[in-house]
Amino acid sequence: MIVINGKNKVLGRLATEVAEKLIKSKDKVVVVNSFDVIISGDKKSVLDKYYQRTNKGQHGNPENNPKYPRYPDMLVKRTVRGMLPRSPKGDQALRRLKVFLDCPEEYVKDNPKEDKLKNLEHVTLKEVALFLGAKLK
Repeated sequence: MIVINGKNKVLGRLATEVAEKLIKSKDKVVVVNSFDVIISGDKKSVLDKYYQRTNKGQHGNPENNPKYPRYPDMLVKRTVRGMLPRSPKGDQALRRLKVFLDCPEEYVKDNPKEDKLKNLEHVTLKEVALFLGAKLK
């Protein structure tokens, strides 16, 4: 089992690392602390992009809208899903992925060190989720 700490990691880079480990090895991959994953960029532009993504409408039936997640753990999983191949091998790899908001007790001993915060404009996934209307504590 591979445990990855998402604290202070950029979402895209974290997703490519996780997707690569899922494809190359047959181990389960666990991502902890998805609250603190960051998205680089200006806060206003990042929030606008995610707002437009989650509130796309269709002119006909509103039930046919694309479903985008609002919670940080599901945002990470969706990003990893986009980087996996669209084949049975990619589906099996996605089933071996678990993403948690915090660090559960059983993964505390395996929890690797966190990265240092980079000097760039960023938004955490927790801020994005709260902006999108997720009901978090």
